Amino acid sequence: MNNTIVENNTKKEQPQISTSYLTQLRHSWKSAWQTTGFALKLAASIATFVIGAIQFPTYLNHIQHRVGMVLSDAVLTFIPPIDVSYLIFGIIYGMLVYMLVRTLKNAHLFLLFAITFVIETVLRMSTIYFVPLDPPLGLINLSDPLTEALVYSTNQPITKDLFFSGHTSTMVMIWIFLQKPTEKLIGGISCICLAILLLVQHIHYTADVLAAFVFTYLSYLIAKKLITQKAIIVVMVMLVAAAILQTLFLMAYQYQ
Repeated sequence: MNNTIVENNTKKEQPQISTSYLTQLRHSWKSAWQTTGFALKLAASIATFVIGAIQFPTYLNHIQHRVGMVLSDAVLTFIPPIDVSYLIFGIIYGMLVYMLVRTLKNAHLFLLFAITFVIETVLRMSTIYFVPLDPPLGLINLSDPLTEALVYSTNQPITKDLFFSGHTSTMVMIWIFLQKPTEKLIGGISCICLAILLLVQHIHYTADVLAAFVFTYLSYLIAKKLITQKAIIVVMVMLVAAAILQTLFLMAYQYQ
């Protein structure tokens, strides 16, 4: 997959960039800061996510108290639940760190990632609210200390943040933003492996995992269009995103 917009933004820089990672990092970000609207777009995207992230634990804990549906899942019926938490944890965070390191050396690519992440987050928080689900039968709680500390902020397992799968969505973004063919192949294989492992542990329904591919790629397409717009438009979209998140958070208070 080619990020045409990012390539166009950085094509003129490439002859001047050495093979050093730090040199590329400095050159790309120095050039980006001088680009009209870049700083405002990045600040608006990060601020929207941070403001939302502060309230994610409360939101998800309220969601955990509501009654949802148990789906009939033919795939899970034929898969005996097995605890593969360490494999899931290793794949997702190992690949995430690698992708972020690779993406950070291209400032415009990182901005595209930030906008994609915000849009994906708004879509996911919305679908979690409007598609109330109880966890699959046979679920084995995922041992994920980073998510527990940074997202859930509770010792009690959160099992109802189901539709769509956040872990799968993160892996899809990793695949999208890895640029080299070999990296993208490894990212794609890792993405499929992680999706299978989530089903093996019965953490998600098959629909949760499949929907993550669709919603995440949709988020990327929207972000790709949005990044070319003027900074004021990006700021306005981020304000709308923040307003949607706040509305969802307030509505979730009924589940206590």
